[in-house]
Amino acid sequence: MIIHRSLQVIGVLAILMCLELAWRASPWGGDGWSRARLLYAAAGGVSALALVAIGGLGIALRRAEAQAAEMRAAIARLEEMLRGR
Repeated sequence: MIIHRSLQVIGVLAILMCLELAWRASPWGGDGWSRARLLYAAAGGVSALALVAIGGLGIALRRAEAQAAEMRAAIARLEEMLRGR
């Protein structure tokens, strides 16, 4: 769980840094349009979004496993009740 959350935190920080790089590649934040910097920021943004997504998938998988274990336990209790009749 900690690993997945840290992947998400690193991903969000990377997205912020990519946005800052893209801002500097524009005329409003830098000297003018820089296509190379914009491309570099976009490529980094895709990788950063992938980190956030991987972290989210890991958390969802852990929750699904816990829910499946609860369901297995409930089924076992029901089977035990039915055998006791």
